[in-house]
Amino acid sequence: MSLYASWMILVVMGLFLILPVMIGVYVYRDSESRGMNAPLWTLIAVLGPAFVGLIIYLIVRSEGGSLKCPQCQNPVTDKYTLCPNCGASLKHRCRGCGNPLEPSWKQCPSCGLAVPEDQRSPVVDRAADRGLGKILIAVILIPLLIMGLLVGGLVTFRSSISSSIGSMDGMQVEDYADMPVVSEWLKECDQLGDGIYVLEYQGKGQGDWVKASYLIYRKGLTGMTNVSTGSSSLGLFKGPALDVSYNDSDAPSNLDYHLYQVDYSADKVPRLLIQVNGQEAPYRQTLSATPISFAEASMGRHEAANLYDAKTPYLGNASAVVNLIDRTGLPRFGPYTIELQTKEEPFGLRIFFEASLETFGQQDRAYAIILLGLIDNLSYVEIVGSDGTQRITREEASEELGFDVKEFGQSPGKLAEYLKGLY
Repeated sequence: MSLYASWMILVVMGLFLILPVMIGVYVYRDSESRGMNAPLWTLIAVLGPAFVGLIIYLIVRSEGGSLKCPQCQNPVTDKYTLCPNCGASLKHRCRGCGNPLEPSWKQCPSCGLAVPEDQRSPVVDRAADRGLGKILIAVILIPLLIMGLLVGGLVTFRSSISSSIGSMDGMQVEDYADMPVVSEWLKECDQLGDGIYVLEYQGKGQGDWVKASYLIYRKGLTGMTNVSTGSSSLGLFKGPALDVSYNDSDAPSNLDYHLYQVDYSADKVPRLLIQVNGQEAPYRQTLSATPISFAEASMGRHEAANLYDAKTPYLGNASAVVNLIDRTGLPRFGPYTIELQTKEEPFGLRIFFEASLETFGQQDRAYAIILLGLIDNLSYVEIVGSDGTQRITREEASEELGFDVKEFGQSPGKLAEYLKGLY
């Protein structure tokens, strides 16, 4: 989950909590000032669905609240003649009989004397209920804000997860020798000097998706670096982002790690963000009208290195054999078990799959040949499925290759050339 999405979820949760708290505080204080059952009305207002509890409270609450003694500021009601705290007079008195008068009276009901105009104004003014206005504004705005955030979150979530990323690093300039558009671009970059350069191609992907390919060239890099790629969102209106992060080390390297390629497929072209050691880095971008494909030589070299690292001299080392099989494409047929023939020569490896071998093709046969080349004392491989067996021997593989298959275990370059031919 992106940082923006996490922040948005926290904000929405906070808004869901803030509104009931605001309503509860207001109702408790207001009902208490009116002499009502404050805890009970607070529960009704907070727990009532869709603000029903608050509406009921506003309808039935007494009119006697929001009054304070003008002398001591303690709460009073309009039924009080004197303040129960300080004894201050809260109502005018009839000049004839001395009885307390209500502001709306024109005559004294006790003696019938007309009430002068100066005695018709209340002694205690009713304070404006400012809290109610704030609550009503919050009741309207907070749900609208929550809905806006949720809509924005759905858009962000869609743009951040509806994507597919493929990348490859450690490529050399020579890997793109057969691609004129890339070769010319690299020459231009070399003339401009050290920096970060990006060659971008935008095309049509599957369905409604678009595909963006980026070839990133860091000229001037002399040490080892680790490159990682991910997707994120820049927000509701800015759309998705493709993040490429370089983490450099001080370790020197004689390899060419300058080139890094990323293929990004999504419902919208992302904004490319490049960071070097945690800091956003500037780059020079060039648009290409020609598609940029992954360099086949680099793909073969990477897979060859991965397989070569797993080679083993002995078939009897079962864990090493399984590790090597897992690095080939054979596990695509599903779970498997192995059987090792090591009691007498010729030594053999049998791989049992529960699935059918109906789709067993040339590339699967090539992986069997590679197993023969990378396990020194292996003489034959049998791949057994639910519908048959595929078998190849060292002699058959060598004849097919035109050289001894065991040379794969001695030369990673030869293995890379073989894999390149497969692509």
